[in-house]
Amino acid sequence: MQTFTASQAKQNFGALLSQLEHSPVAIARHSKTVAVVMLPAQAQALPNPRLQARAEQQQREQQRLIRHQQLAINLLCAPPAEQAQQLQAAQAVVARWASEGLCSADYIDRWQAWLALPLQQLAPLMCGDAEGWGPAMRQNSPFIAPVAQANLL
Repeated sequence: MQTFTASQAKQNFGALLSQLEHSPVAIARHSKTVAVVMLPAQAQALPNPRLQARAEQQQREQQRLIRHQQLAINLLCAPPAEQAQQLQAAQAVVARWASEGLCSADYIDRWQAWLALPLQQLAPLMCGDAEGWGPAMRQNSPFIAPVAQANLL
């Protein structure tokens, strides 16, 4: 990308426009780029930051969903002693959220209720829409902390 000073851009506007056919042009003032000029077609080819952020958020939610699906399968297939241990660890995380005020009461109450359910009822809630709460509950999951700690060991 070629750089024009602000004075050069003003004095040689025709040359600046000619340069745009090859690449965008940076305009600098006091050795700092203050603007970039480009053809409309080049500007339209740039990614939309909002659409890109939305796609990244959807990808993060998809990754959380996959992690919780794997977690649910592992829980359902684990021996009863291991199931109880993992559920107790998740309950301890929720209790810590409550005692330290780390999370909204909505999440704390809902996770406490979910963790009190039998695993056959808990697993579909963790992996489903859960009446619109699924993505938020996966984002604020007590299972992630124990899993992350186990992966660090």
